[in-house]
Amino acid sequence: MEDFRTQDIVLAATLKVKGFKLIELLKNGNKGTFVFEGVSDEDINDYDLGTCLVEPRSLNAEIKALTTSARR
Repeated sequence: MEDFRTQDIVLAATLKVKGFKLIELLKNGNKGTFVFEGVSDEDINDYDLGTCLVEPRSLNAEIKALTTSARR
């Protein structure tokens, strides 16, 4: 399976909460591209269709952490 890349911070935070491993953060100014391993097309489709469920507080904490990491 190929590594999955996204600049969508909410998607990246969702994947982190779901237990996917963030293997790299590519920085471009104060933005980042998040690189994950093991993400399937089905996982992304669940996110796109709004059928992916995560705990809201964990999601919020991951968004804050990833935002800080990308801007550092």
